[in-house]
Amino acid sequence: MYLCNNAALRLATLCVLYVSQGIPFGFVTVTLAAYLSQQGATTEQVALLLTVSLLPWSFKWIWGPVIDRFTIPSLGRRRPWILLAQTLMVITIVAVVLIPDLTRHWRWLCGMVLLHNVFSSLQDVSVDAMAVDLVPEKERGRANGLMYGSAYFGSLIGGALLGWLLARAGLATALTVQGAILLLIMMFPLLLRERPGDRLFPWTAAAPTKTPPVASNDSLLKLFRRLLAAFSLRAALAAAALALLVKLGAGLVMTVVVVFTVNELGWKQEEFSAVMGGGGVVTGLTGAMLGGFLIDLVGLKRLITFCSLALAAVWIGFACAQDYWHQRTVVYGMIYAQEFLLSALSVSLFALFMGVSSPIVAGTQFTAYMALLNLSNSCGVWLAGQLHPGLSVAAVYTLAGGLQIAALLLVLFIKPRDAADEKKFDSTIEAVPDESSPEGLTEPREETPPNSSDKP
Repeated sequence: MYLCNNAALRLATLCVLYVSQGIPFGFVTVTLAAYLSQQGATTEQVALLLTVSLLPWSFKWIWGPVIDRFTIPSLGRRRPWILLAQTLMVITIVAVVLIPDLTRHWRWLCGMVLLHNVFSSLQDVSVDAMAVDLVPEKERGRANGLMYGSAYFGSLIGGALLGWLLARAGLATALTVQGAILLLIMMFPLLLRERPGDRLFPWTAAAPTKTPPVASNDSLLKLFRRLLAAFSLRAALAAAALALLVKLGAGLVMTVVVVFTVNELGWKQEEFSAVMGGGGVVTGLTGAMLGGFLIDLVGLKRLITFCSLALAAVWIGFACAQDYWHQRTVVYGMIYAQEFLLSALSVSLFALFMGVSSPIVAGTQFTAYMALLNLSNSCGVWLAGQLHPGLSVAAVYTLAGGLQIAALLLVLFIKPRDAADEKKFDSTIEAVPDESSPEGLTEPREETPPNSSDKP
């Protein structure tokens, strides 16, 4: 069975692979952290554990050039990397099971958690690149919504289900079940092929096909030249600027809301955790799932516009409602609306960035957009620390709303890759010398069937 021509199978595979990313994240940040705290771990130790679990995701852009450059075409363009990453994720979980006393062997535990998330980030980049390669434009909204929602679902499994299992059967059982789930999920990429002509295993024969081979990057120099060509398009540059600006407001309010609710409104930590980690997760999951289907109904750019304007209205409206901040329902409503809209907006942005990414450098280009989104959020957090001491909470929320509206101007410059874009990009590819040829001849351009659904 081939993922390129089976929409249901393709979507199921992408979603379960996202579940496998969410399970360890939820397990480490919720279940394992709470368990170790009960076993006497200090705050500094738990903080170190959480830090090493998050750190690799800040540098996952490094994997983009690697998976775009080095491939095993006979086994599929992205499939070998996914299988490698998934296998190493399972091995690191087994290694944690073998540690006799986690609190006494803290460095080993942190090292395994760090490695696991390194491999998980590799899997994430590879899955995203596969989605860019194989998901047609008309399916991207629904696919991104379900994939993003699947990551939420995986986090709930790791944080709730495995937490329940740990309390009743012990840590080793919870880890073993987690490893078994990841092995089961690995059966999808193991037993499925990306395209006709791919081998299932190195020792099996490939079915004959008339489909042209997928173009590859046979040198890092060629890869980076193609990446520069991809980013030379106006839509790609506008998308990069949008990614850098669109999450500034979210970073601002994410930081301020903690200090505001706990210190100024007098909330207890348990109440804040219940609102953000309980209802906030549910509304975020709902926004992600619903947002994917709304893209197909109203259109990608329209949904981005609506979510951004609605977010701005929520934040500015909240800033104007200072007399009602003492009412829990007002603050709850703002948080839940914010989480719903941010999730729907994120799904829309993922689909947009897939649409402007060039398949031959998809691993690098799409991951670059994700890195810019993370940087945008981080800059918003930093900006909140600089501004909040001098600005009121109402002023910060008003600023966040203004930034969200400003980001919309960039959407006007982004459109799907058209014929002119393709011609410009292809002409740049043809001009790239093939270093593998002693004559320095150019690489033949991949011929795409006229009705191919893989073309974004």
